[in-house]
Amino acid sequence: MTPEARTDATEASHMDEVDVNPGVDRATEPDEEQVLRELYGEPDKDGIFRGEGSA
Repeated sequence: MTPEARTDATEASHMDEVDVNPGVDRATEPDEEQVLRELYGEPDKDGIFRGEGSA
């Protein structure tokens, strides 16, 4: 078994412990989107704040 496969299996075993709400990527606080923009820059085309290219 590779470490990657073991990690995937370990992570999958914890899926019942995480928020699987379909709206989990949406801001829940009024200023959350602004804070994310300040920390990570603009979101990508899918609306995800990845922080890529910022330093």
